[in-house]
This record gives sequence, C-alpha cells and structure tokens, in this order.
Amino acid sequence: MPNDRSNLSSDEIEVAYRTQARELWAIFYAQCSDPERAMDAVQESFTRLQDYSSAAGSEPIRDMRKWLLRVGTNWLRDCARRKVNSVKQSEHLDSMAAGQETPESILKRRELNATVREALKSIRPDDRTVLILRYALNWSSQRMGDVLGTSPQAIDMRLSRARKRLAEQLEEMWITHE
Repeated sequence: MPNDRSNLSSDEIEVAYRTQARELWAIFYAQCSDPERAMDAVQESFTRLQDYSSAAGSEPIRDMRKWLLRVGTNWLRDCARRKVNSVKQSEHLDSMAAGQETPESILKRRELNATVREALKSIRPDDRTVLILRYALNWSSQRMGDVLGTSPQAIDMRLSRARKRLAEQLEEMWITHE
C-alpha cells in the first residue's frame, strides 16, 4: 500500500489494519511462536504508525506493509533480547484437528505437536518462518516471496533447507517420519 504522504489519516490506518493485520500476525507468530506476543507486535506496529504519521516533519512512508513488518520484527527482537516474555506453548494448535478421537490418539497427537513445536523453536527463525507460512497458513511461494521481499525460487530453496534442518532436529529428538 504505497503512500508518499507523511501524514496518514485515522481512516487510512484503520483500512491498513483491516487488510494487513492478519498477515502481519502470521509472520510475527512464525517469528516468536506465541500468538499473544505476535498480536502485541501487530498492535505495536500500528500504534507506532499512528504516532509516526501524526509527528510533524516525518518522512513519507513509501511501503506501509514493509514499514509495519520492520517495526514489528524489531519490537519482537527487542522483547527477546530483554527476555520480557517467555515463549508460551500454543495449546490452541493442538485442538485444530477435527473429528472424534480416542483419548490415546489425542494424547499421542498432543505429544507429537509439542515435540514439533520444540523442534521448531530450536531451528533458525528464518527457517521457522517459511515452514509456518507454508504448512500452517498454506501460503504459496509467490505470496511468501512478496511478503518477505525475495523471489519464489529463493523461497523454495529456503523451504527445502528448512525442511531438512527440521527433519534433522526431529531425528535428534527420536521422531521419525511416519
């Protein structure tokens, strides 16, 4: 959403929030594995956009989505550096499977999900981001490339390497492909 004006109206910021907040949340979630912290990053990004837009003499924002993504990513890094919040388990991911299951299959699935989440935490953040965007949100390589500022071919290569690193991590945790 290009914009060459430095001052955005509240309506413009509201429209940007409605159209971009979900996507930003997904990217931030991929970076931190915490749905609440990801939402905090989205809120912080838009709060800073509002503050920046209303500041006198601020430079124009040429690409609002990239600006918001950079602000949120930096905020998440700052939180991680300060260790203000600990990464929480994402229990709601365990409840996404539909249908009737036996208590044993529910327990096995929860244990596997927890192990995969732990393995995801131990790989590089860039790897975790592309894996979550592809497999949790079903994004195409083209869409990921557009959002992350790279080509679909580079995304495919990153995905291949990320899958390999995740598989190696899971093997170290004694989890094999079923």
